[in-house]
Amino acid sequence: MTKTVLVVGAGVSGLAAVKHCLDEGMEPICFEKDTDVGGLWNYHKWSKDGDPSLYNSCSINTSKEMTCYSDFPIPKEFPNFMGHKHFKKYLQLYADNFNLRKHINFSHSVDNVKKADDFDKTGSWVTVVKNLESGKSRKLRTNYVIVCNGHLHIPHMPTMAGLDKFKGKVMHTHDYKDFRGFEGKRILVVGIGNSGSDVACELSRHAEHVYMSSRRGTYVIQRAADHGVPFDHLALNRFSMKLPWTLMRPMFFHRLNRRYNHANYGLSPNKRFDASALTISDDLPNRILLGTINIKCNVKEFTTDGAKFEDGTELKNIDVVILATGFNFDFPILDDDIIKVDGHFPYLYELVFPTNLNPCTLGVVGLVQPFGALPPILEMQARCITRVFSGKCELPSASQRLELVEKRKAFITRNFIDSPRYSLQIYSIQYMDRLASMIGCKPDLLKYFFSDPKLWYKIYFGPATPTQWRLNGPGAWKGAKRAIETVKEHTYFPMKTRRSGDGEMEGLYDGWIQLFKKTCFVVFILLFVRYLYVNGFVKSFVKSA
Repeated sequence: MTKTVLVVGAGVSGLAAVKHCLDEGMEPICFEKDTDVGGLWNYHKWSKDGDPSLYNSCSINTSKEMTCYSDFPIPKEFPNFMGHKHFKKYLQLYADNFNLRKHINFSHSVDNVKKADDFDKTGSWVTVVKNLESGKSRKLRTNYVIVCNGHLHIPHMPTMAGLDKFKGKVMHTHDYKDFRGFEGKRILVVGIGNSGSDVACELSRHAEHVYMSSRRGTYVIQRAADHGVPFDHLALNRFSMKLPWTLMRPMFFHRLNRRYNHANYGLSPNKRFDASALTISDDLPNRILLGTINIKCNVKEFTTDGAKFEDGTELKNIDVVILATGFNFDFPILDDDIIKVDGHFPYLYELVFPTNLNPCTLGVVGLVQPFGALPPILEMQARCITRVFSGKCELPSASQRLELVEKRKAFITRNFIDSPRYSLQIYSIQYMDRLASMIGCKPDLLKYFFSDPKLWYKIYFGPATPTQWRLNGPGAWKGAKRAIETVKEHTYFPMKTRRSGDGEMEGLYDGWIQLFKKTCFVVFILLFVRYLYVNGFVKSFVKSA
């Protein structure tokens, strides 16, 4: 009989889970509380507790070529950094292209997921599902469960001294929609992450004044890097990921600080430079420069009409406090013994599989915090889970999973502060490669180095687009190579709405720049071949051929 899989949610994670269940010959049964696909990206003018929410001006922080599903590129006509309307449209196109809607039950909530009485023998689950239109509930038994409810729906409301005495309005960015109602107000935003910066910058155009309080500071990067190239095309590539951090730290710091000195803007963190302390904002430095936003240090305590800060300064006549303090994650539909959570740390192998389930017939998609695009990582998690469920991938034992998770916890405790953000942090390319190795779809760089050097060059030195993990192995897509080769064309296509000249400076220096690049490439190839020869790889390759 066909194995059945319960999929909780039809957002970015849920759609990938449904699609890859079908790819592995299993029957997905998906339940979604909303009336359409999209999850977080299904924008509403209202917010409800326990539901994901976003503001009307929200745009993705990663470029479309890096944000797409690996076998379904975003249309080249779409903007590089899409607003929520474009991104939801892309998710709808994905669902329709792979005929996923017929497996999704909209306006249904999953109230409870429990182990079946014979779980130890079958690994099955019993779920209570409620039809939100009729109000009726029913039970459902499935072989597997994939939890795709994300981690951006429970606002983190920190305990802050005196906040209960503040007489103005207090809200979380989760509940912010647009600037209307904030005109002429004096506003304090607590937190300086991506959402907090977006909200503060938008409000600074309409409010009397906006202040931002930051406990640790941040480095700010813009969506467009040098020469207008999307920043993640330059930041996320295999070559730079292979270089030692001791070498890359001063280089990254110099590039981040080159446009403006963060210390002069009150932004620079209080500790040594770390690439994880980054905020993506095109507007924040300009709004500080224009004087519509001022940066303050950590709040010591709130007063009835303002706040006192740790440096001894004080603000008065504040009308609104907006908490941009992130989100907590939880699994309210599961019993506590299914996924152990210690503070902010989930006991999940590769942030996907519970350590104490045997048999492991439940997986989690979406509980990650990467530097880079999220959708391709969620898709890779879904691919890995469905391959395990179909019996084509084997997990380490429960004891081995626990040991590996304990090592990860020790690493995070040693190197980062205790927060939901850092407990879920991953390095995108390395993480994708680890999951891809389990599946068998990790790009074969040595093979392409000899068989297709041009493609190898784009894979190794170019942006690590999701289609790299569709070149070979299970789930290989015949359009992957073409998608990698047309990244630049698709990036600039929506912007070329006017025919323009090449520019004098480009014409003057372009030839020398290209010659320098080609020379460096040839030198690298020669050094690499010598390395392979010295270590015996060439001889073994010739023998095997």
